[in-house]
Amino acid sequence: MKRIIYYILSSCLLLTTGCSNWLDVKPSNRVEQEEMFSTEDGFKNSLTGVYINLKSGSLYGQTLTMELNEYLAQHWKTNASEAPGYISAYDYGNSSVQSMIDQVYTDFYNTIVNINNLLDFVDNGVLSEDMYNLIKGEALGLRAFCHLDLLRLYGPIPGKQTDKKILSYAREVSRQNMPVNTWAEYIAFLEQDLNEAEALLEKIEKKGIENDYFTYRQNRMNYWAVMAVKARFYLWIQNKEKAAEYAAKVIAGAGEQFKLSQPQDFTDKDYIASSEHLFSIHVYDLEDITEAFFYRAGGVEQTKSLIAKLFEGDVTDCRGDEKLWKQLKGSNSGDRYVLMKYKQSEALVTTREQIPLVRLYEMYLIAIECSDEASVYQPLIKQLLTARNMSLDMDNAGVDQKNQFVAMEYHKEFYGEGQAFYQSKRRNDETIMWSNTPGSASVYVLPIPKGEIKYEE
Repeated sequence: MKRIIYYILSSCLLLTTGCSNWLDVKPSNRVEQEEMFSTEDGFKNSLTGVYINLKSGSLYGQTLTMELNEYLAQHWKTNASEAPGYISAYDYGNSSVQSMIDQVYTDFYNTIVNINNLLDFVDNGVLSEDMYNLIKGEALGLRAFCHLDLLRLYGPIPGKQTDKKILSYAREVSRQNMPVNTWAEYIAFLEQDLNEAEALLEKIEKKGIENDYFTYRQNRMNYWAVMAVKARFYLWIQNKEKAAEYAAKVIAGAGEQFKLSQPQDFTDKDYIASSEHLFSIHVYDLEDITEAFFYRAGGVEQTKSLIAKLFEGDVTDCRGDEKLWKQLKGSNSGDRYVLMKYKQSEALVTTREQIPLVRLYEMYLIAIECSDEASVYQPLIKQLLTARNMSLDMDNAGVDQKNQFVAMEYHKEFYGEGQAFYQSKRRNDETIMWSNTPGSASVYVLPIPKGEIKYEE
């Protein structure tokens, strides 16, 4: 059986996410596209549209950060008879769950079509050398970023892949049927995009340019973000040597712009550790989103006993009980134990509307996991213990203990950010924390929408 996905471009996808199904719309006029990309502003607007797509509620504005992935990781208390309960039970056949999963898949490829449309014109000679390096580098990095998360959600468990076709790595805008790629083909294309993005952004990031478009780099796919995504990618494909290499590069080289948040930052209510953001999105109505999702009556919560167990009774940890987690009381919210991560201080004007997608803390965890030499991982662990004021005794941690430390830190640190489920899948954990469902391909591999795949003999 040969599976084929139909990729068709629609002009309405350039700046918005208004079209619900990109597979069914008709292609826009080529002349209109050429006119749009005849100016530098046309390229800027197109790339801005990609970032707008990424922060939509069905992608990183909610679903993939604080909602779907967190239910999959068992991070929220649920009702078995409601949609969140079906997600937590990995019931992907439930219509509500299936609809959410399908929307994520469709919106990812919507975004990728927009990126590919930009890249189709980027070599037309309109852009200066600096803007070319910046815009093409960001576009390629974003294309790789989207494809990596498609792989992490809908692809096979790492190490369990076969030579069968899995997903399409979309690299062009075409009216023709685009074949689905094998694992080997897919990761080769992904690595190629990351390598080219790294080379292009290195040229411009270290040089810098006086241009309003070269601002707020933490909210864009910058050079250090690409390096961090490469570390994440190599860890995913089980190349620990390369993962450690890129994690170390980020830790060593990004110090002037990014640093580990410290306990005082949490005391000052910078709960999202903004100094660590290698890549984050700015969501202007984040306060409204999180008020509805977390803090009002009916919002998500977790039991106090489970959170206490997660933090192993460490009362000094600045992410634990009565710090990042608090009991909300009152008629409007009920008595609920909730995550305060997105309840930023009003004094933090520039960081209150940020959702982190890649953080420096993750680079430390990758570096620790990928080395079995105590002389390498012990100093890194000590930096994390200090940064979060943990009282854990890790002075003589062996390989098994440090790996357990890393596994638990993905839950403690990235709660509400959508990263923990990926780690369970990557490790192919047979036991999923707080779940009675054994880990397996039926749990870890989300189903591709049936209506968007065509089968041919």
